[in-house]
This record gives sequence, C-alpha cells and structure tokens, in this order.
Amino acid sequence: NDGLNTVVPADDDRYYNKYRKNIGIPKPQLFRLGNTKSYLNPALQKGLNNGMLGLFDEGKLAVIQGVGYPKPNLSHFRSTDIWMGAKTPPNDTERIDSGWLGNFASTLTAENFAPNCINVGNTASLIFQANNDNLAVTLEDPKNFYEQGKDILSGETMLQEDTYFADERNFLVDLSQKSNKYSAVVKTAFDAGKNTVKYVDQKLSNELKLVARLISGGLKTKVYLVSIDGFDTHADQGNIYGKHTNLLTNISNAVSSLMEDLKAQNLQKKVVGMTISEFGRRPEDNGSGGTDHGAASVMFMFGDAVNGKTFGTPLNFDKLDANKDFVHQFDFRQVYDEVLSKWLGANNSQVENILTKRYDKVEDGLLFVQKPLSNEPTVTQKPRFFPNPSVNGQTNLEFTLTRPSTISVMQTSMSGIPFQLLPEINLPNGRHNFPLFLQGQKGIYVLSVVINGEIFTEKMLID
Repeated sequence: NDGLNTVVPADDDRYYNKYRKNIGIPKPQLFRLGNTKSYLNPALQKGLNNGMLGLFDEGKLAVIQGVGYPKPNLSHFRSTDIWMGAKTPPNDTERIDSGWLGNFASTLTAENFAPNCINVGNTASLIFQANNDNLAVTLEDPKNFYEQGKDILSGETMLQEDTYFADERNFLVDLSQKSNKYSAVVKTAFDAGKNTVKYVDQKLSNELKLVARLISGGLKTKVYLVSIDGFDTHADQGNIYGKHTNLLTNISNAVSSLMEDLKAQNLQKKVVGMTISEFGRRPEDNGSGGTDHGAASVMFMFGDAVNGKTFGTPLNFDKLDANKDFVHQFDFRQVYDEVLSKWLGANNSQVENILTKRYDKVEDGLLFVQKPLSNEPTVTQKPRFFPNPSVNGQTNLEFTLTRPSTISVMQTSMSGIPFQLLPEINLPNGRHNFPLFLQGQKGIYVLSVVINGEIFTEKMLID
C-alpha cells in the first residue's frame, strides 16, 4: 500500500513539487488528523459515519506511521512471508514455514469445537501455519463448508486393533470427526448470527459482513483474516480518482460497516482490527503515473480498545535509506507484541517464542489494557435436553445461569435447514426449564443453545 498517499505530509511542499508531481492529493481535499502534520486521504472518509475518518474522530482509530523492518526486502513473496512469519532471517534463502498467529494458536485448545482461526477466502495463509500444520479453517461459505464436512467419515468408529492400517485409518477418522464438528459449529453460528447494517457489495465488505455475522452468532474463533488485493500500483495509480482511491474507499466502507454492525449488536468491545501490507511504495512517483516497491508505510488499528490517535511523524523525505526509500520508525513486531500480550493474552514466554524476543510498545501504547474477563462460567453445567429422543416432537431444556444472560435456541437439520425454537431473550440468574416444540419430520437434528455468545450443542432424535 502506498503509505505516502494514504497519510499525506501535505505541509511539506516537496510532496507536491518533487516527489508526487503527477499523483499528489490536493491539500484542500485532505483531512487533517487533529492538530498533527498528517492528513488523511479523502477516500478514507467514505462509508458509514464518515468511514475510517469518523472512527479517528471518535478516538477508535490508530494511525501508525512509518512501519517496517530493518533491511527491507522488496519482493512481494519474501516480504509477505516476513510479515506473516514475524521473522527476518539473515539469509534470504532460509525458509519461513510458520506464522506468528499460527504459533500462537498452537498454544490454545478449541472452545466448543470452534476453530481458533478462520481465513476468509479460498487459499490458506502462512500466518496461520505452525509446525507444518495449518491452524485455521479456510472458509468462503458456511453452508457449503457444512455440506462438505458433515458426511466425511463422520459416522465411522475407531478401530481397536494395533496395526499400521488401524493407526492410519483412525487418524483420518479423527480428522474427519473434528472437521464435521467444526463445520457444524460454524454453520450454527452463521444461522444464529445476523447483520444489522447494509454492506457495500464488494469482496472485502462481504468478507467482513461474514465475520460480523459469525461473531454475532457466538462463534468463539479468536482471529479472522480477510484480504484485498490490487495495491501493486505501478501504473495509473491516480490521486483523488483512480485505482488507489478506489481501493481505500473499499477499505473504509468495509471497516466502517463492520464497526457499526458490531456496535448495533453491543459487540464492538470484543473486536480489534488491524491492517498489514508487505511494504509501502517509493517516495517518488514513476513515469507511468504510479509508484514502485518501497519500504516503510502506514498501519491502522481500530476498535474500542484502541488508543485512537496518530503515532510517529509523517513519512520524512530527509531520512531516506541508501535505496532512497523511507526509513521505518516502528518495527511491525512492536505492533504484534502488543496484540499478543494485551489483546490475545499471551504470556511473556509465549511472546518471546513467537517473536524471538520482546519488543518495546509503540510510544505510549496502541491498546488500552483490558480488564480481565470473569473466570466464573455462565452456566454451572452444560444445558441438557430431556427426554432425548423427544416424545411427540417435544423436549425440555434445563440449565442454571450464574449471572443475567442472553439466550436463544436453534434447531438445525442434518441437511443444514435451521429452525428458530427460542428467539433471543434475556434471563436472570438461577435455574431455568423450558418446554420446546421441535420442528420437522422424524430424524436426527442438532439443537444449539447460545448463552452470552457461547454455543452448546446436542444431537436430538425426533422419533
């Protein structure tokens, strides 16, 4: 991403007179960020509530200027691996085969068979790799994901014999059973979730729309990865019109819709967003109306827990490296360190293992320290349905709440058709018992109870 046309040092005449003669953003079109000398591209004012500029004005957007790493690599592939792996090997031939979030996810156990990481799209990412394993589910459509997963050896049992064949077969059966449970939990959350705002029909917006719905449905996934490409703007980049403006407009639309959707559902405090890009662009535009591969650029973080302001100083034409590229002010791993330790809850040794060392925080810190969540469980035991099988399509749901909670109940057929048995209601603490009248013909269904976003499932037979 061209950081120089994203957050513009418009008070420096060299931006217009020397470096961006052809694609400079006119100063009257820019938005000054507070009382700083940094100005935001007008495309980032697009979207709900003035887009990402609106988030900045609310104190919920951090603008981190001059982010990069020492001795930057200007290959798309190698630099992407460096950002995904959080490693800068001394030798470019040394393979990076694990990602920083994959290494973190390898320390976790899945909650109620919710995948810890979801890569929205159709290709796996290095960022979720660890020890040659992919620690993320790659997902485009929860319904298709459910259909693909529900029948894969899921009814098979483990072999008890001590043979090589049994070991290999049991491995496949175990993997398929987990896939089956993952797909069912994701589908259940998708059916239980909702969107409350209209999203622009564009790839990134649709991906964040899906993320918002899964969060709304109570899925316990900790990290989602979404992506937008098209930023390799060697030609016809444009200024207030053109490729780069359109891309930033898409981002602003998508991010502002996500945050408004979460806010409407009182979920905004649960989410922090972050943008990454493998490098920026060169200070000087080229002869094709575009920019070539550069070094340091800008990152954004957004959310209620974010220290919303500008960090660092505008990209500085007086401090260029030997390649005449911008010199970084902050190492991107300073950002990762804070995300791991403050938001994801990694301890000191885990952060050191993932990043190879601890990094200083960015100035006074990007994230406000979160209050620890109560360790007291919402329910004293897993909700139970009885009788099971049901009698004439009727069963009872019983559970005890330790604090006031929101609850809903969903019934899903094995073909993925959902039925809402109990709409979202608020209940006080204490013991509760509900009669439920099941939908559909005889057969096996999945009943899902969502309590304060936590999903409990049980198979139910209508006899």
